[in-house]
Amino acid sequence: MFYPQEMTEIEIIVPTKDLFSVTQALSGQGIFSQTDVNYLGNEKDNPQPNQWQEKASAYSAFERRLQSVLNSLEIIDVNPKNRQYDTLANIEKTQVLIDGIEHEVKNTVEQINLESKQIDHLKSLLQQMEPLSEIDVDFSQLHDSKYLYYILGMMPLDNIQRLKTSLSRIPFVFYTLSQKNQNAVVWLAASRENADVLNRAVRSAYLNPINLPGDQKGTPAEIIHLLNQSIIDSEAKIKDLKNVLAQFSKENEAQLISLLWEVRCSRMMTNAILHFGRLKYTYVIAGWIYTSYLSSIKDKIRGISKEILIETHSPDREKITTDVPTALNNPRLIRPFQMLVTTYAEPRYSELDPTPLVAFLFPLLFGAMFGDVGHGVLLAILGGIISSKKVKALKGFASLGPIVLACGIMATIFGFLYGSLFGYEDILPALWLRPGSNIMTILIITIAGGVILLIFGFLLNIYNLFKVKDWINLTFSHNGVIGLLLYLSLVGLAVSLLVPSFPLPKMIFVISSIIFGVGVMFSEFFVHLIERHKPLIEGGFVIYFIQIFFEMFETLISFFSNSLSFVRVGAFAVAHGYLCGVFFVLALMVDPGKGIGYWLVFLVGLVFVVGFEGLIVGIQTMRLTYYEIFGKFFNGGGKRFEPLTLHPAENE
Repeated sequence: MFYPQEMTEIEIIVPTKDLFSVTQALSGQGIFSQTDVNYLGNEKDNPQPNQWQEKASAYSAFERRLQSVLNSLEIIDVNPKNRQYDTLANIEKTQVLIDGIEHEVKNTVEQINLESKQIDHLKSLLQQMEPLSEIDVDFSQLHDSKYLYYILGMMPLDNIQRLKTSLSRIPFVFYTLSQKNQNAVVWLAASRENADVLNRAVRSAYLNPINLPGDQKGTPAEIIHLLNQSIIDSEAKIKDLKNVLAQFSKENEAQLISLLWEVRCSRMMTNAILHFGRLKYTYVIAGWIYTSYLSSIKDKIRGISKEILIETHSPDREKITTDVPTALNNPRLIRPFQMLVTTYAEPRYSELDPTPLVAFLFPLLFGAMFGDVGHGVLLAILGGIISSKKVKALKGFASLGPIVLACGIMATIFGFLYGSLFGYEDILPALWLRPGSNIMTILIITIAGGVILLIFGFLLNIYNLFKVKDWINLTFSHNGVIGLLLYLSLVGLAVSLLVPSFPLPKMIFVISSIIFGVGVMFSEFFVHLIERHKPLIEGGFVIYFIQIFFEMFETLISFFSNSLSFVRVGAFAVAHGYLCGVFFVLALMVDPGKGIGYWLVFLVGLVFVVGFEGLIVGIQTMRLTYYEIFGKFFNGGGKRFEPLTLHPAENE
């Protein structure tokens, strides 16, 4: 739980006849991460070097086509109940099947798309015709005029005179057909030989032309009626076509899902084989496997054939390495918090997994900032709904559900400690203290808690370095022993200055701060001395002293800022109560009698606090976790364990 899953490197030499069975065995449980060794072998050994590449490309194309068909039929992509898989899909047969399915579906989908485009076109025409609906003129009679060129459109009333002035040099006819607000529908005509002049003039007057449908006859009102009827007819056609698709989907859903599964498995199988090493009569498979499954997988593979050779190697967890893939190994209860860890960085194989710490600290810090019984319960309910995946719109956030649920529960607990219920502080008794009435107390407590967390971070980093026997960094790094001693000395000095009755004299902390400060400043010098590195000081004494001075200054600033960062926990706890108070004041201003107006403002405030403030508190919690806590001990840089599996759902 506190370290990633223990891994063993495995190499398997497989005769060609057993290739499929061994690949199937390795991919069955999602416990094997493949290493690419396709560089093994040569063209002489491989008379058909591209056969697997061609198959993989074909299966990938089939999968995309089938996925498109399922989307068109609105079939949810789920794994079939019977997921046994014994052979690769026949490419020729699959090609024929998919061609037939696409032919059945494609024509209907294309007809639906054509009708949808027709509806969009008709609605666009309707929108243009609406300003003309009250004009009783059949404009279609002027479409094919040999000598007359006309423009029908809308323009600002203020620009009419300017348009007439622009056309004063040519003979023209101008009618204002209707007016609405500050716009007018106008009809403008001139001889065809003056069409260019007419077009330039209307553009400068900001006239928007209305393009009448050429295939429609009659007055605008009659055309609008015909357009509406055409839209109704197209919608009816779409409904009938969709019923055809729904019937086809119902009759063929099981077959399509099964076929997609078969093609997907074939694609994944051939992609895996592409990364095997190929010799003349054998294949080389290499990768990493969970050590706990090693014995059973060996027995399974040896049961396939006695000709298979297996070699294994167990890496030393006490050595710094990024070659071993990392698979986090946590109980189901805290597994959702792995996402917060891997978003920051993938732990190295030799490094402590911070997931258990995050699973405890993240909800704790969130709850301390957002402590309220009512708001916490609402947040917990929201987390439960998201986790259930029952709301379609929230399915994409399902992985966040348990985290939101945990934060909601912790906010509820702190709500009882603070005595806050939906922002009201006169209903519940405070089991601990009320942040708004004890501002300095809560700020001091949160800073002290932050100092404890930072010290714990130092200790975790020291433990990590101790496990990999990195003695130099353990002793001299800024997050190692000497950095911890300097931080403790500075904290002790600050406390002795602020607390008059502190039992230890200030001079002890002054001296220790100077000693360990010098140790941090000259840590690089001591490292070079121990490693017998020449020269001990690079770049000359002046440059070196300027460099270590600014590095020391940066270290002290980071210690100070890291510690004070936790004051935001207390600040948000105080701000939460005051923010709720603002909405109570607004509610009373709207409705002093606490009627419906009061409760409407209360509901708006409730949504704002749970939604917007909850999001901000979540971001601040993540910032404290990533930059203040992780920065002390978590290096990351590991390689993610990517299992070879033919059953994608097993890895979710």
